[in-house]
Amino acid sequence: MKHMVTKLAMVAAMLSLSVASAQAVEFKGVVGLGYDAGGDTLATVTFTDGSTSEVKANAGLLFNGGVVMVTGDFETQATVGYKFDSSKKATNVNVTFDVLPVELMEFYRTDNLRMGLGLSYHSSPTLKIDFPGNAAHGTYKFKDAIGYVAQIGWSPRTGSYSIDLRYTAIKYLPNYANPAKAEYNGNSVGLGASFYF
Repeated sequence: MKHMVTKLAMVAAMLSLSVASAQAVEFKGVVGLGYDAGGDTLATVTFTDGSTSEVKANAGLLFNGGVVMVTGDFETQATVGYKFDSSKKATNVNVTFDVLPVELMEFYRTDNLRMGLGLSYHSSPTLKIDFPGNAAHGTYKFKDAIGYVAQIGWSPRTGSYSIDLRYTAIKYLPNYANPAKAEYNGNSVGLGASFYF
């Protein structure tokens, strides 16, 4: 899977360089933050008052940063990020899910919109259940996964920011013994902002 991502990245780079040979190229830095919702429930924490808090696959806060290569109306963006979700705090239990997403996307820009498609490689997806004395206590690792991402953002051409709506399609395969399911759906919808410099 890692070899496939490398090959796709090389193809995207070659395509971008061929386009760049005919047009001026500009490089920018980018940082982003957002929140994604969705995905299968990985764990549920039940409180003494009967309320619950769920941790879902590929949901939570996303922070990322990287570089954008601008060639006319096209933008090639590569980012590395960190995504984190946790249950509401309880006195004796805490559940977290985190993953490192690496994304390569190609955008087309109009005057005020950026529309893009790309690949999202999720490294080290991990669920941690901190519940001493309970059978569920432990660390549950998933296999690295590759999925697809679509994004549209409102971004004035003369501005240095973008307000983004995104959709990620991905599946996680458990890498631990006796999982409850053979695979977990990590499809999610998110809202965020990107800043360019």
